[in-house]
Amino acid sequence: MILQCIVTTNALVCQNFFRICFFLRIYATLDRLNQYHMNFSIKRFFREGIKWKVVFLISVIFTVFFVTFFPFALQKVLYDISFTLIFLLGYLNSERRHPVFIPLALSAVVLVWISAYFKLLTLFYFSSSMNILFFAIVVKSLITNLANSKTITPLIILDSIIAYLLIGLIFAMIIGLLDRNDPTAFSFPVSDGKSVILHLDDFIYFTFVTLTTTGYGDITPIKPYARSLSILIAITGQMYIGIIIAMLVGKYAAARHEDRNEE
Repeated sequence: MILQCIVTTNALVCQNFFRICFFLRIYATLDRLNQYHMNFSIKRFFREGIKWKVVFLISVIFTVFFVTFFPFALQKVLYDISFTLIFLLGYLNSERRHPVFIPLALSAVVLVWISAYFKLLTLFYFSSSMNILFFAIVVKSLITNLANSKTITPLIILDSIIAYLLIGLIFAMIIGLLDRNDPTAFSFPVSDGKSVILHLDDFIYFTFVTLTTTGYGDITPIKPYARSLSILIAITGQMYIGIIIAMLVGKYAAARHEDRNEE
């Protein structure tokens, strides 16, 4: 009797032990599947990058439209912070990350803050030139991605908007360089008989007014090269809208045609 109880108890213990091992095995498998799904979701998130595109667009919009709402004492710092974010997000959102992209982005960030701290004219020219070069590379990357895309997706729409705003920032920095080199290149508004000192927000304003061919006339180009630049800005704005919109409509129409043929 005692022997039978011992055998029965050992059998129950072994049975429960194997059950626990079985459930632990199932839990471990489910945990690995959950981790795999999470890793896949994270990889998919970074591969699609739509949230990074949204953050990129918000950074550019803040730089173009909202920095001017802050006191002037904060505007320079906010522009430097915004440019730093644009550099980093421009790298993260680049489809083809050329080996020169990282050192160029880091150099642009470092030069922005060194130029802001030391306030030397040579550093200003060098930093602005580096910013223009980096923004131009980002715009080229966005437009190339747009041109190579076979379908219209939210990412493509975001790319087209970001590229347009970055083009405006590029021309604004070029005008800033011209104004620093030759203050008589443009005719500025006057207040109490004195010329108003323009800053980056004024250059951004003039650029987008010209880019959209609005032309209020409060800031006008005087020198021949300033007028040529203004013409280039206006033509670039109209050509960008005409070409990009035509490209997006063409891709959308082609995708719709393919869907109808499949049906």
